[in-house]
Amino acid sequence: MKRLFIGECQEDNIFELVDPTSFLEIDFEAQVIKALTCLLPGYMCGVFAGTFILEGTRRSADLALIHKSFSHWFVIEVELAGHSFEGHVLPQVRCFRYGAPEDSCITSLMRGFEGVDAKRAESILRHIPRYVAVVANLPNLEWAKLLNTLDVQLLTVSIYRDHKGRSAHEVEGRLNVPKVSLGFARFSAIENCLRIPRNCGLPVGNIQIIDQFDVAGSWTVHEASGVLWVSKDRGPTLLVHESYVQILRASDGRIWISP
Repeated sequence: MKRLFIGECQEDNIFELVDPTSFLEIDFEAQVIKALTCLLPGYMCGVFAGTFILEGTRRSADLALIHKSFSHWFVIEVELAGHSFEGHVLPQVRCFRYGAPEDSCITSLMRGFEGVDAKRAESILRHIPRYVAVVANLPNLEWAKLLNTLDVQLLTVSIYRDHKGRSAHEVEGRLNVPKVSLGFARFSAIENCLRIPRNCGLPVGNIQIIDQFDVAGSWTVHEASGVLWVSKDRGPTLLVHESYVQILRASDGRIWISP
């Protein structure tokens, strides 16, 4: 049995691993929400019962993990050891990763997450990078390998308790985020530049941006009047006046715009 202690070595600080197989799935989901909310403070974690459809089949999610900047989010499938991977886990995550969200996703996001109204929920579903992760009650290297082929990630949550019934949580694994949304910029043909809130994460100065034609070019970002102005150093931007584009950043630092 795994044990751990926190702080000084005394009885009140010793926690023992709770048998992972003793949880019902609904109870384990509650523990997962508690663990991810605390140990991933940059995210909001909550119940998400929206449905996705793939190849004519609908499947409902368990939880969602949304970054507080609304730059990206995860659909979370909570699974207990012993569930059929081929018969249950695999079809679920394939649908969430590659399927289309239905209207129930909007209402579920609005119901489960503070600050998410209908407009925000629709933006999350249509524009914000979506990833999928499985959270299991036991580590499984075979699951991890097979999930990786579907671009799905795996975390393990373990629960410990002391002799007074206090709980402690352990999260094993790491969430990878290949790209994030920095926000939406409005284009002005008059100034030939994009305008975006200054807290979006773009650095001020000369940067390289991949444009809507998948061509990398030199752009300049400067701050004025509380916003960032992003202008192409050479040539026209070739965007429609007063139109909006999304600015995305990859994990390797590349930045590009998407109309």
